[in-house]
Formats: sequence, C-alpha cells, structure tokens
Amino acid sequence: MNKAAILGIAVLIIIIASATYRFFEQRKQRMSDDNSPVKLYMVEIIDKKEIAANERRSRENDVNGPETTHYYQVTFRLTTDERKDLVLKIDKASYQDIELEMKGRLFMQGSRFIKFETDMPSNDQNNK
Repeated sequence: MNKAAILGIAVLIIIIASATYRFFEQRKQRMSDDNSPVKLYMVEIIDKKEIAANERRSRENDVNGPETTHYYQVTFRLTTDERKDLVLKIDKASYQDIELEMKGRLFMQGSRFIKFETDMPSNDQNNK
C-alpha cells in the first residue's frame, strides 16, 4: 500500500470519528434539554437579527436560482444583578412578535427557547 492510500484512509477515519462524536454530543444535549425543567428569566431585548443562511451548493443555485433561507437570532439581557446576555435562535413567529427594548419573561428548557411573554399591550388592544 502506498502512502497516499494510507493517508486517505486515515483522513476518512478521522472524518467518521468526528461526525460520530458530533452526533452523540447533539443527542446528549437534546436529552438534557428534554429532561430539564422549564425556567423563567426576567429579560429585556437588546438585539434581534434575521440572518440569511443559504444551505444549497453553488451548483444548485446556478440551476434553480438562489433561494435564501433565514434563521432568527435574538439577544436577551437578564435584568437580574448579573446582566448576562443570552443569544438564542428562535422561530419566525416569535421573532416577529418581539421588538427591541421589550421587557418580559423568557421561558427556557435547558438551552432550548420555549417562549417570550411581555406585559406590553399589543397594537390590537390599543386600537379598540
């Protein structure tokens, strides 16, 4: 066997080992989140971003045209003494309901976003 074949096999083994490790780490995190109690944090919104994440390969973009997908990221700041920032990816519906400088309650289960509630009245209630 030549050196190139041995090197190729070694790289393949490293890739497989890395992928397997990542799979089990994600599975462990999901199980940890599922078993965690739902916690409540008093927070304020300090930043929100809609980030384009194109998941398709460039050759697919050439054939079908670029189609952009997005993910939504919100930065929450704890209003407690520690003033720690939490940066979370959330769903589109929750993202659209959140405005900058809102204050409210953030519900999380482990590292998973559950929901955000605010005491601020919505525009629908103001129009009545």
